[in-house]
Amino acid sequence: MKIKIINTGLILIGLIIVSGLKAQTIEVPVIDYVTVNKQSQLIEIKWTVSDTTQIDGYVVKRQIFGQTGVVDGSWNTIADINNPNQMSYIDTGTVYGLAQPDVRAENYRIAAYKIIDGNIEYGNMSISVSSILLYPVSFDACLMTNTISWSPYTGFAPNVSQYNIYYTTGNNSSATLLGTVSNGDTSIVHQNVLADTTYYYVIEAFSNSSGDTVYSNIRNFNTTIPGNPQIMNADYATVDNYNEISLSFTVDENATIDRYVLLKSDSVNGIYDTLSIFPAGTSQITYTDYAKTAQEQFFYKVIAINNCDVTTDESNIASNILLEAQPADDGSKSNILKWTNYTEWLGGVYQYEIYRSIDGSVYQSIAQVPANTTTYTDDITNLIMPTYGGIPSKGHFCYYILATEDAGNPYGITGTSKSNISCAHQEAVVWYPNAFNPKSAKPENRTFKPVASFVSDYSLIIYDRNGSIVFSSNDPLEGWDGTSGNGELLKQGTYIYLLKFRTKNNQEVEKSGQINLVY
Repeated sequence: MKIKIINTGLILIGLIIVSGLKAQTIEVPVIDYVTVNKQSQLIEIKWTVSDTTQIDGYVVKRQIFGQTGVVDGSWNTIADINNPNQMSYIDTGTVYGLAQPDVRAENYRIAAYKIIDGNIEYGNMSISVSSILLYPVSFDACLMTNTISWSPYTGFAPNVSQYNIYYTTGNNSSATLLGTVSNGDTSIVHQNVLADTTYYYVIEAFSNSSGDTVYSNIRNFNTTIPGNPQIMNADYATVDNYNEISLSFTVDENATIDRYVLLKSDSVNGIYDTLSIFPAGTSQITYTDYAKTAQEQFFYKVIAINNCDVTTDESNIASNILLEAQPADDGSKSNILKWTNYTEWLGGVYQYEIYRSIDGSVYQSIAQVPANTTTYTDDITNLIMPTYGGIPSKGHFCYYILATEDAGNPYGITGTSKSNISCAHQEAVVWYPNAFNPKSAKPENRTFKPVASFVSDYSLIIYDRNGSIVFSSNDPLEGWDGTSGNGELLKQGTYIYLLKFRTKNNQEVEKSGQINLVY
């Protein structure tokens, strides 16, 4: 029994001695914040102690995961700071692998130490504080929303005042505040996001009590809608027949969509109505629209609709060319042409080519003008003649414009577009000789024949002084050679002519006068 008492006493004395050696208390640091630097995306830690004179340094510990030979979740020292006045650290430690603030909320603790008699004495570890992890974005292609969520931040006492959520759509663009949440909420929905756009998000936690802010990792996400068409080209809108506009669009037959929809509007920025629907798997869309091509310009485009019934893409616009041709109103013998620009090839317009037909003849190219020109004056002075191809001239000049796409279409397509046909009807042109000589050496002086161009319902009657008809014809190419009906030359003298014809406005014109027959 005495031995037991003595042993017990020795044990108690030993405990008192050991306790006395560790009687000095080492201050526990308080972590002010753990944040992810917005530029470097490295984790920065800041802490505070009240009396640095009682401390010789710090150890920074991170909770380690996924490292060979290390128990997941264990705390391991990643940095030893031997300066008591350094109370911040940027985590670039590699002993247990680099920190991955975009993979997990990295968790940290700080412990201070003091060197006593050559021995390092460590104080207790601080309360752990972790970074904010912004989780991968959840995209709803049907609703066109991005759901943003993150891990809660516990580094502010008593709690976070609010989270501010910012986003950009490019590395160099200025940040936009998406919204603010509080009361412990850690998610927000970004409504009406744009398709095929990369969004960059970051979370800012704010403390009213300390005024400090911390940030999460930056998370980016592209709102790519799978299967979007890789080609949507408006090839052309052309007037092939009277009041018919032929349309062609090249689209992606491999796009993962529900359908293509052909739309029409009477103005380029107006409301577009559905003309027709085409199934997915189509590579070429063709359609004939029946419209008043000589009165109005129309605009067409194709849109792609996905399985969410959302428009995912649209083509460029195609429009018919509206042409108007009129005789000049200044008395000159010319026709004035005006037309609308073609809208809107991806390669732009290369040129406009002008085609003309005279009195129903085959159309022939008469000029080419550059893309920035939409007017043309056709001088027809040299075309005032009684006949075209042996047929009496009517003065009907009809035109159309042919537009050609310039090089540069990204799909290597070159479109052409023909306008409506527009006609200019010239006024009648009639000249009257006052004398003729059937025996003249010049053939053109041997007959009396009014030079009549651009007339219809032509009639010429010649009377002698007694009022008898000596010549009549309905052919403007036929003249009076001074003979009677039996082919004998009549006496020289004064005769009366009566000329009748109709103008372009269907007005009947009657002219009479005297003609001298001389030898």
